[in-house]
Amino acid sequence: MLRLTYLKDYLNKKMKNQAKNLRTIMAYIPLFAMVFLLLMCKNEPKEIEEVEPTTYSIEGTISGLGNNYLYYRVPNKDYDGLGYNMDSLAVTDGNFKLTDSIEGYHYVSFYTRMDELIKKTPMGYYPAKSGYLNTILYPGAEIKVSGKVSDFMEAYPENSDDVNNELGKLHQEIYPLMNESVNYLVKSTYEASEEVKKSLETKADSVSAIVNDLKQKFVLNNPSSVAGLFYLSDMMMRSQIEDETAINAFNNLDSSLADVSFYKDVSYRVNAINSTKAGALSPAIKTTSTLDGNEFDLSSFRGKYVMIDFWGIWCGPCVSEMPKVKEYYEKYNDRLEILGVNSGDKKQRIIDFIERNDYDWQQIMDVRDSELDNFVLRYNVSAFPTKFIIDPEGKIIKKYVGSGEEAFELLDELLI
Repeated sequence: MLRLTYLKDYLNKKMKNQAKNLRTIMAYIPLFAMVFLLLMCKNEPKEIEEVEPTTYSIEGTISGLGNNYLYYRVPNKDYDGLGYNMDSLAVTDGNFKLTDSIEGYHYVSFYTRMDELIKKTPMGYYPAKSGYLNTILYPGAEIKVSGKVSDFMEAYPENSDDVNNELGKLHQEIYPLMNESVNYLVKSTYEASEEVKKSLETKADSVSAIVNDLKQKFVLNNPSSVAGLFYLSDMMMRSQIEDETAINAFNNLDSSLADVSFYKDVSYRVNAINSTKAGALSPAIKTTSTLDGNEFDLSSFRGKYVMIDFWGIWCGPCVSEMPKVKEYYEKYNDRLEILGVNSGDKKQRIIDFIERNDYDWQQIMDVRDSELDNFVLRYNVSAFPTKFIIDPEGKIIKKYVGSGEEAFELLDELLI
């Protein structure tokens, strides 16, 4: 019994000691945790990198738009297999919302096929920019739209930063005037009286001049604005701004705009103003953007006169004068080369067109998003057709904008 009692006491004492040790360990756990955290904090926490947004959103309500569709096209997006190379956005009771990914800044027009917004004439219609909802899309843009449909699109974008706010304010100012101008032109097409027709066209030109003045002031007064930069590019493309004014505006642009796509377009055109003047050596053209994929070099035409013809199948005046171009190519084939620069048509369509009509002079294709093959920008072409006459040493003799006999008359003077 003594041994059992001793054993019992021993076990009780052992268990009390273990419980005491457990309580001691439990008491130290918070301390251990604190030490562990301190050790972990010895290393500087890494900054969480902000992920740049890749999407934009646009939503709004336009009364009068009803249950309809807005059609649009985003530059650089792969539209293979999408029919007319357009996207569409459903509108329900005037309400719409779109979220999509995008790279860079793009001026994008949303339009509807409502009769109210089509400027019809006896021969077709006038394209009217005031009939579109026009925006600048870019990663992170959150655009709100409100407005109405009348006989033009009285709806303007705004967002949390200044890009579309500035654009919307300008459009609110100029779109009613642009609509007024195009309405004069539409009305003139229904007039039998030449005097009345001319009067309406004069009114249209007068209002358009006011619009151009407002756009130019906007460009000059907003040197750090993306919207201002776009309109500088757009006005240069449409020959709505004097070269010297455009150069000064470009030189005054804020450096923060240098990475915006519109900036590159303007810089090409500014450089081309001087490089395409009479007497200047024509800008180099060396490209594989040809119909057969073989390299073409403009310098291979040295020793002959050259006519560079910027054209497109979509351009009625361009196509109308192609037989004349062919006539002169054959007439002076020993001393004259023709270089066609197509803009806006797919390769196979160009091939089919020239083979069908036996237009067998050299053709290359303008590539809108290429630094080397964007010939329209590098030659500062703002209308189609545009022709350059080049001498045998590669120097520019004359630039002709639009169709007409002048370019061909000069060739006769030089080559007869």
